[in-house]
Amino acid sequence: MKELIQETLQRIVDTEFEKYIGVAPYERSDERRGYRNGYRDRNILTRLGRLEIRLPRDREGNFSTELFNRYQRSEKALLLALPESYFEGVSTRKVGKIMEKLCGEQFSRSTISNICKDLDKMLDSWRNRTLEKRYPYLVLDARYENVRESGIVRKKAVMIVLGIDEGGYREILSVDIGYSEGERNWVEVFSRLKERGLEGVIYIVSDDHEGLKNAISRSFPGIIWQRCQTHFIRNFISKFSRREVKRYICWLEDVFRAPDIDEAQRRKSLLIEKLERDGRYRIAEWVDEEIDYCFGVYGISERDRIRMKSTNMLERLNQEIKRRTRVVRIFPNDKSCLRLVGMICMEYSEHWQSGRRYLNMGDSKFDEISNMKLEVCDAV
Repeated sequence: MKELIQETLQRIVDTEFEKYIGVAPYERSDERRGYRNGYRDRNILTRLGRLEIRLPRDREGNFSTELFNRYQRSEKALLLALPESYFEGVSTRKVGKIMEKLCGEQFSRSTISNICKDLDKMLDSWRNRTLEKRYPYLVLDARYENVRESGIVRKKAVMIVLGIDEGGYREILSVDIGYSEGERNWVEVFSRLKERGLEGVIYIVSDDHEGLKNAISRSFPGIIWQRCQTHFIRNFISKFSRREVKRYICWLEDVFRAPDIDEAQRRKSLLIEKLERDGRYRIAEWVDEEIDYCFGVYGISERDRIRMKSTNMLERLNQEIKRRTRVVRIFPNDKSCLRLVGMICMEYSEHWQSGRRYLNMGDSKFDEISNMKLEVCDAV
C-alpha cells in the first residue's frame, strides 16, 4: 500500500506540473509556458511511513503544489478512497472526482486510465510473485460477487488462498476469480501456486464444498484436510428450529472442545446417542457420516489447534471485502473485481507480514506431522 500511495501521488504531481508548463516531457509546442529545471526531493510522513516524492521544478522557480497540504489534511480519506474508487474500476469519472479533491485540478480520462494501468501492474506483480517460503498450513475460502459479462450480471466466485509460513506469519498467496468454486477452478488455482513455488503443505482447512474437496485430494494427495468447524456448526444449527437448537448445540460444542481425538470420538458417540433417543435419526446419521472430517486438526501441534480448526481467521478480511464491494454492487468486468478484492488482500497481507506472528511455530515438527496417518483424514 505504501508503494501504491507513493506512485499515485508522484503521477499526480507530474501531471500537475505538465499542465503548469503546458507540455509533456520532450514535447515541442507553441503553447509552452515554462521549462523544466530538474527535481527536488520532498518527504511526507504518514502512518504508512515516509513517502519520497520527486517534486518537479521550473526555471523561474514559480511552480508550487497544494497536494502535500491537502494530503496531510486528508490522508485517512485518501487511504479509503483509493481502494474504493481507483481499484473498483467502475468508471474513470469517479476516479477523476477523487483526484480533483486532492489537487484542485481536473484530469483527463487518459491520465486517469494510465494511473489505473500502473496500479494493475503492481497488483499483477504481487499476484504472480515467487513464493520463496514453505507454507505448512493453508486456509481456503471463496465468496461471490456480482460481475457484468456481455450485458448479463453473473455471480462470480472469488477464491482466496491464505498461507501460514514456518515462522507463523499469515500471507495471502493468491486471489482468483471464476464462474464457480468448482473442482476445475480450484485445481487451476493450486497449479499456479505450485508453479510459483508453493511447497511444504501438510494441512488445509476449508468448508466442505464438493468441488474444492476433490481439487484438494487431486492437488495435495496425502495431506490432512480439516473441515471448518464453524461451517459445520452453522450447518448443524440449520437442521433445528430456533427453540430446539439450544437443546443440542452444547453437545456439539463439547465434542469440538475435546483435548484429543479419542475423547472427541467418545463425545461424538454421546451426541449421536442423544439425537437418536430424541428421534432425530437423520441428523444423527448426518453427524456420524460428516463430523469426522472436523477432526483433522488433531493431526497438528496442539498449540496450533485453536486457530487452525476453522477458517475464522479470514472472517475479518471477508467483512472488509464485503464492505468495499457493497459500494460497487455490480462490477463491470472480472478485472475490476480482481482489482478491488486483490488490493484489499494485498493490504491485509502486507499488514500481517509486518505485524505479530499468528502462530508460534518455532518448534513444530512438520516432518513428523506430515508422516502422521489419521484414519479420519485419509480421504477428502
